[in-house]
Amino acid sequence: MTQCKLDMEATGEKNHKYIACERCAMQPICLPVKTQQSTTLSLTDQYLAKRTPSQKDHYLFTQGQPLTDIFAVCSGTYKLTKLSKFNEEKVLGFRFPGELIGEDALHPKTYTHNAIAIGDSSVCRVNVDNLLACSQAVPDLQLSLVELLTRQSFISQAQFESLIAKKSAESLVAAFLLNLKQRLSSNEQPSNELTLSISKDNIANFLGLRRETLSRIFSKFQKEQLIQQSKKQIIILAPETLENMANS
Repeated sequence: MTQCKLDMEATGEKNHKYIACERCAMQPICLPVKTQQSTTLSLTDQYLAKRTPSQKDHYLFTQGQPLTDIFAVCSGTYKLTKLSKFNEEKVLGFRFPGELIGEDALHPKTYTHNAIAIGDSSVCRVNVDNLLACSQAVPDLQLSLVELLTRQSFISQAQFESLIAKKSAESLVAAFLLNLKQRLSSNEQPSNELTLSISKDNIANFLGLRRETLSRIFSKFQKEQLIQQSKKQIIILAPETLENMANS
């Protein structure tokens, strides 16, 4: 059996605000589990590299690279991108503290996109071969792995459903803000207050809008008192109005 171990790395921690472990998508496989010998085994210190830092623009992995690890964001933000045939970057989505990166590569065995740190960020990292080997030996870990992937699938599906088939740029932006609110509010942030770590260029790219169009919509939302924005802070003042707009 492959040894259930991954060497710990120096974290190089700064004054980041880390996601609480109980709110992290990786938590199901970090909890102590029962072995076939009915003993309790804590796998966290054996195969999990905790709080590995990423500086701005650092790539966790690149499109087409063979799968080696899956990651859980514990601070900061990462964007998922692909390059078009014209070598232009297309933003596919974002991952925030508590969410997974790279889990969708488990079936194809290769990463299907790039994962890039937007600013100073950090992840917990688990080696896939070691994890799968451990799960074969520890039945409870198999169930935990299924729970982990199911939770992340729910997050990804919610993001997709929030943005699909929107009829206007305004409804698209409203849906994006509400999806962001839902994902960040579960991470111990005030429910209607967002810290927008993502640039407007990246948001516009993701939504398929011109940056000027996005800025105009943000200004319109603020003028109509739907949101209040100060630099990177956004307060959603009228969530019901935005929800109606997103569903229109």
